[in-house]
Amino acid sequence: MFIKVEDAGFFMYTVKLIYDLENPDSEDQQVRDYLVENELEPKYQGTGDYEGRNSELMQFGGCYLGKHLQTIGGIQRQAVETEVLTEEIQKHLSSAVGNGSSAEDEQHEHVVPQLVAEFHEGLEFQTNELGELTITLDEKVVVEAARRIMAESQKA
Repeated sequence: MFIKVEDAGFFMYTVKLIYDLENPDSEDQQVRDYLVENELEPKYQGTGDYEGRNSELMQFGGCYLGKHLQTIGGIQRQAVETEVLTEEIQKHLSSAVGNGSSAEDEQHEHVVPQLVAEFHEGLEFQTNELGELTITLDEKVVVEAARRIMAESQKA
């Protein structure tokens, strides 16, 4: 989902939530659920082409969304942080384990979400020169945590 804020004149602004219908982002459903739960209805809603993508557009008045815009932005940031962290953890596990057997892939599927939850709290993400979020984790720490989680799950 993209959030686009446009000037609407005389101290007003328009907020557009743009969903890629062919390649949904992980936060899309959570944002849609938030809008429904808070009974926030768009002033305009439709589908069409946005930057070459088949998209759904929801347009709101900025004052109407008010504090909700910050919450929606937080939902989006949380999703992006989770994606970046997942990618970093998977990179370390693949690098440390090496051969990528199907049994290892299955273990990773089980371990990665737990590692993401464990590492996410307290992390500070950086922004690179392109404005994208980045994170760097110590491979040794990630591998040790994965081994601990796997050992705990075998005991259970």
